[in-house]
Amino acid sequence: MTSAPSAAPVFLPHIDLLLKSMNISRERLRSRSKVAIDTRLLRTLLYSLASQMPFDPHFYLAENEDVAAAYEKGEITDLRRHFIESGFIEGRFGAPPVVDEPFYANSYKDIGAAIRRGDIMSATEHYVRAGAAEGRIPSEAMRPEVQRWAAALSD
Repeated sequence: MTSAPSAAPVFLPHIDLLLKSMNISRERLRSRSKVAIDTRLLRTLLYSLASQMPFDPHFYLAENEDVAAAYEKGEITDLRRHFIESGFIEGRFGAPPVVDEPFYANSYKDIGAAIRRGDIMSATEHYVRAGAAEGRIPSEAMRPEVQRWAAALSD
């Protein structure tokens, strides 16, 4: 009996290889100092991260008219690959984010008011269009992870 094919295995080079390529030590990695990183390495790391994100081809096409047009013309043949190698870096979502509508509208009074006025259809719409890029928290469950990233991204 054969098993169904599984997703491609996740590979990340050993930490020593990554650190060596950036010419930094483990001790420096624990500090708050800045490091230079080769853009090829950064791009590869970002591709690796993007490849682990949820992906829904129907959502991706519906949300990205330009991608849908290019896909229809055959200019894009692999939607997931497009998301990993281009879409993520362009700020696109590969799948609908999980946004707790009441939490988001209550946490961000400006968004709640805009939804009530009809300026925005939903909290999810705002989060996809601007909220994620603004660092807003989509749900109480995501708060610790968003805050962890916010701390890492701050100066």
